[in-house]
Amino acid sequence: MENHIFPTGNGTNLWKIVIAVTFCMAASSQAAIDKITSSTPITLLSPTKSIPVQALLDVGIVAFDDGLNLTDEDDTVFPEVRLAETVYFSTQLLRVLEKSGAWGPVRVIPNKDAIMDLYIQGTILQSDGETLAMEIVARDSADLTWFTKKYRTTVGKYAYDRRRKGAGDPFQNLYISVANELLRQYESYGEKRALDLRKLSEMRFAQQFSPEAFNPYTRTDKEGKLQIVRLPADADPLLERVRRIRDRDHLYIDRMQEFYDSFSRRMHIPYQDFRRASYDSVVKARQLQKQGNQRIIAGIGTIVAGIYGRLESDSSAGRLASTTTAGAGGLLVKSGLEKKQRAASYNESVAEMGSSLETTLAPEIIELEDRTVTLSGNVQAKYQQWQALLLQIYAEERRTPEDE
Repeated sequence: MENHIFPTGNGTNLWKIVIAVTFCMAASSQAAIDKITSSTPITLLSPTKSIPVQALLDVGIVAFDDGLNLTDEDDTVFPEVRLAETVYFSTQLLRVLEKSGAWGPVRVIPNKDAIMDLYIQGTILQSDGETLAMEIVARDSADLTWFTKKYRTTVGKYAYDRRRKGAGDPFQNLYISVANELLRQYESYGEKRALDLRKLSEMRFAQQFSPEAFNPYTRTDKEGKLQIVRLPADADPLLERVRRIRDRDHLYIDRMQEFYDSFSRRMHIPYQDFRRASYDSVVKARQLQKQGNQRIIAGIGTIVAGIYGRLESDSSAGRLASTTTAGAGGLLVKSGLEKKQRAASYNESVAEMGSSLETTLAPEIIELEDRTVTLSGNVQAKYQQWQALLLQIYAEERRTPEDE
């Protein structure tokens, strides 16, 4: 009787297929290479014609939503880093909008309580150094939605090359895409729409302080959009008082912007280091995870083939070869598990960086003294206290001598 290393009959074909597939899978796991890519910069659009000063809209970028409620247990997201990103990404978008020359003052605001002509709201969907994804909603003072859009940009390792000085944020293209879409929408609505929004925002602000006097100037249409019905006289004393109050509000919002700018500047260097490490970790973890899975699958296939060969072989040489094959499969499984463990260690290293980054980026308390009043707490809390103070100031200015 002949000795066969491979089982005979139909088993021979099965054996060869299993061995061929498992070795191909093992070989492919060794060949996983991350491609280094670079993206071509997108051109930031400017207005196609000069925009009159009175038609330049005030833009409020609401500090982005962290999107943590959208993550799952498989996402490597660190709340302390994501919280910092809500300010950093908002500020990056602000810089791009300012460069476009299409807008009036652009400010990062804590919430929509601040009256602006146009609001930009963003939700962070993914941010891991390799990919940045977010959803952007643009809505104006009349509550008309200009657009709701999801943006996603992936960068290569070259984006973090230290020799690329002055290249800007690695995800600059995403912010430019948002800015370009905003400008296209603005120009599609036209200058008259912009002028109406400016007036509407002023009325909305006035209604916060004197609803009985200013509510009749606007109405809500069937679609829930706010419209101007008529306007008060430009020299109306109540309107003049409201405008003085609004000037103070803008000064304080600009004061808040100093906080956001300072926060973003202090964050930039440590955050880019974190991003660079996060990018490497994400890519390596993905490669190792893939290699680990492939090796485990290949190893299991090899073990199965070895066991099958041992059972089918009728010679000691065949059984020895099958045992060796099964042993090799066991080594592949072990190697695959080690790869997966190494991937986990990279993710842990990012977690440690996130914890240290939190202390680096801890926001400072800003105390604003006005009329011996100190505003404390986070940015949102300070602005709420500021609005309460403005209401108090407005009420005091409206008092007549007979009231005292």
